[in-house]
Amino acid sequence: MGLHWSSKSSQYSRFYFLKFLIKKYVKKEDVDIADLGCGFGDFYEFLKSNYDKKYSYMGYDINPYMINYCKKKFSSNLFEVSDYPLKQCDFTIISGTYNYAIINDINLWEKYLIFNLKKCFNKSSNGIIFNLQKSLNAKIINNIYYAGNDSINKTLKENFNNVFSYFDKNTPRDIYFIILKS
Repeated sequence: MGLHWSSKSSQYSRFYFLKFLIKKYVKKEDVDIADLGCGFGDFYEFLKSNYDKKYSYMGYDINPYMINYCKKKFSSNLFEVSDYPLKQCDFTIISGTYNYAIINDINLWEKYLIFNLKKCFNKSSNGIIFNLQKSLNAKIINNIYYAGNDSINKTLKENFNNVFSYFDKNTPRDIYFIILKS
């Protein structure tokens, strides 16, 4: 189970909705996916058994211990230490990565979020898909960032052209975003 997820069930509910969004926006037979903040490789494991289209996958994480774990667990070179995709991909998927705030300053954290989303966007041919914990107003509690619904939408639309937000009844505390190139 991923870091800081309350259960494998809630994590997989997020993964199923991310899969729905990928399928909704992928217009070709196969898709190149970059998984930013791949952690223990749970999204890769999910895709292997729950995604019925062709795909290629690369997992990235800033923690070298997690990358080494994934390389051993999956006996593959599909994992690299980085804070953005090193290779061009169709979509960068970011599940929960930016929920864990390493600082308590909301403005600084949101600037960091936008900075990193732009790096991922530049390496993604079609766009990025990510989720955040949501709240009426932005806040950080016990290092967990809760995005204010209206304020994060406004901030994203100031920095990107094609921003769409989604909610899923199975993950009621999350808000999902897809930012498209065109």
